Amino acid sequence: MKGAGRVSSTKGLRRILLAGVVVIVAALCAPVAKAQLGSNTAQVATITGRVSLERGGELWTMTAGQTIQAGHVIVTGQDGYAQLALPDGSILEVFPNSRLVFRANRFSLRDLLDLYLGKVRLQIQHLTDDAQPLRVTSPSAVISVRGTVFEVEVDPAQDTIVSVETGTVSVRHRLIPGQEVLVESGQSLRVVAALPLAAAKAAPRVRVIGRVVRAVGDTLAQINATRGSSSGSGADGGSIPSPGPGAVPPPSSGPPPSDSGSNEPAPPPGEDRPSAPPGDVIP
Repeated sequence: MKGAGRVSSTKGLRRILLAGVVVIVAALCAPVAKAQLGSNTAQVATITGRVSLERGGELWTMTAGQTIQAGHVIVTGQDGYAQLALPDGSILEVFPNSRLVFRANRFSLRDLLDLYLGKVRLQIQHLTDDAQPLRVTSPSAVISVRGTVFEVEVDPAQDTIVSVETGTVSVRHRLIPGQEVLVESGQSLRVVAALPLAAAKAAPRVRVIGRVVRAVGDTLAQINATRGSSSGSGADGGSIPSPGPGAVPPPSSGPPPSDSGSNEPAPPPGEDRPSAPPGDVIP
């Protein structure tokens, strides 16, 4: 009886030890599996029009709620639009007539997507200080981003336009060696495939709008000055404003211009014809 009790207690101890090992292994493997799933996938949150996955040269229709894996090629038609949600809360929007590869390099967490044609808009959550910036590539540009909202558009000539709404991204030419260019909030940068990046300048939109507003204001001021120089003295005895640059000064002597304009009837025969203001025709 004592031997049977020892055997039973030994089996029970082994079961307890085995169960503990299983729990520990599961606890250690769960975070790894979750990290692998989260870092290489995205979920289709919104979809309209024709949006497809390209597999072996064939297009397969995508649906809302579908999971996008690393290496998947996304193609949108003329009316296609899709919004993808990343595990960290970042949002990727794909617009019509676009073609991209989601995480083409599945062994690098930095490479987010390769855009070959069309337009995307990215809302990237801020990364930790020790995390490496994410990268978005196109045929002519490499864009590094840590946390911002920006758009990337690639035209048929493989030129790339990077427009930043908030934050800052760094852009370098993918085909021609050279230094990086920082594109900040409210700025856009065009990367021409056949030209060095130094030839493409980041133009602040706010400053451009300011120059346009000032130019319109100057034009209106010149128009008002020209109108003021061509008008005579008012009924209240006000003085004639000084003519603007380039305006012809009025005659220094002679009768004032007629208030009736060019529709004044012809004078009777024998009477002097009144002098007409500049530009009026006396019948």
